[in-house]
Amino acid sequence: MIFYKNKKKHRTVKEKDLVFSVFQNGVETDKDDSILDANVCKNAYNLTFSDGALKTGLGFEDLKVPATLDDLETTHTINFGASMDEIHNLWLDRWFNTNTDKYYYQLLLIDEDNVLWGVILPDEFEGFIWKRCIRLQSKPTFGRNYRIDNEDSSIFFSQEGMVYLSYTTDAIYDNVPPIISCVVHYDNFFGITNTNRNTLVYTTNLNLTEWDDEQSSTIEFLDERGSFTKLISFNDYVYLFREYGITKISLYSSKSSFSFTHLYTSSSKIFEESVCVCNDVVVFATRDGLYRFNGSSVTKIFDSYDDYIKNFDNTNCTSACLNGKYYLATKCNFQDGQTVGCESSTYVNNVLFEFDLDKDTVNILRGVDVRDLLAIDTPFMNKLCACFYNSNKQKVGELNYSGKVFTTINKKFWQSAYTDLGEYGKRKKIKEIILTTKYDIEVEVISDEESKTYKIFGKENEQRIQFCVFGKQFKFIFKTEEENCEIRKPVVVFDVLS
Repeated sequence: MIFYKNKKKHRTVKEKDLVFSVFQNGVETDKDDSILDANVCKNAYNLTFSDGALKTGLGFEDLKVPATLDDLETTHTINFGASMDEIHNLWLDRWFNTNTDKYYYQLLLIDEDNVLWGVILPDEFEGFIWKRCIRLQSKPTFGRNYRIDNEDSSIFFSQEGMVYLSYTTDAIYDNVPPIISCVVHYDNFFGITNTNRNTLVYTTNLNLTEWDDEQSSTIEFLDERGSFTKLISFNDYVYLFREYGITKISLYSSKSSFSFTHLYTSSSKIFEESVCVCNDVVVFATRDGLYRFNGSSVTKIFDSYDDYIKNFDNTNCTSACLNGKYYLATKCNFQDGQTVGCESSTYVNNVLFEFDLDKDTVNILRGVDVRDLLAIDTPFMNKLCACFYNSNKQKVGELNYSGKVFTTINKKFWQSAYTDLGEYGKRKKIKEIILTTKYDIEVEVISDEESKTYKIFGKENEQRIQFCVFGKQFKFIFKTEEENCEIRKPVVVFDVLS
């Protein structure tokens, strides 16, 4: 018997492993998928990257305050809705008591009727909210802590004048102009008025209750940098932020002798409510993204997140800094066809960013409509607080890692770039995914040929999930609507078919 050699060619199959290490490398929004590595994240929100894993992300719960300084662990919440139908802004008031040689604090809030309310901190009255001022007829243009004649106070500027609140005083001074931003620097008061956004007002009389237009002076700039928006005292100088630039004000020995240096001109509008001092830098946002200012130069930062922010009119954004982290509540387009949280109805802002300036990491809370942010940093409380639009308009929340906004669980999402798995032009078969997930999740695999979604139940141990998806290019999505999430490095096992 004669055996002939089989010369028929058979398709070769080569097995490869792809390990996703991206869980610790952030997001790339501003680059085309074709130039990204196989394990790069293209879109993610409501998750945090920690220890090489995707974990439960940011959330909000009702603000909790202690009742006494002797027991900071025992806290209670406050029913703000019993006094206010809608909370518009938050401030922290501080005053020094010369009898006790201690600082005292209170949380100040303003409602839709422009009534100012206060909550003493710590709150020994377990939720008592007292009416601090009913003098405002319009929303204040600016508010800040101030000191006049050795008395600590909070001042609020409005169209009706300046409201002056101290521990014992509630008064309004109708001769003070509506100031939108101000600083005190070397015994000089600098301010920007709402009536003339191209003019800087300054005076050596720091007692604003005795404001006299004839004792104040003005400086006017009319150039391409636009209107004045914000003043900050930083690094021993005053910096004037404008719509399209930054100007440094240097003071000399004479109180009325200044010099001005135009440090930076922006090609895109600077959003005034994004300007925030964070330790040794100032951070701000424009239509082009996020920037860091060190007092002399401007550097672009976190540019891999540009597509989230770029080209949006984020005039209604709000920002704060706490513990080296810059927080920005704003409006974004995630371009993924998803509806998350507040996006199911009309909203102003839909995302809160947490930018860690030291570690260069970012957490994204999507689906929350934040109206105002306040960093509370006292000897007994260190919290980022917020008030909200829409359904949470009667609440004051504190940021946490709960994975939900009050009682609403956040939809959690992570998506890879569209990748050829390092095998360009070759058809492949996804065989299995190896991972550890403590909670239930869904894994969706999308290729240029088909799409399949697999439900994976949470377990403590590693799991091997059998897949069968064909194609040349693939996108991997990990998602869940569970309250908690913890997914550790998934490994995708695939065959290269041709």
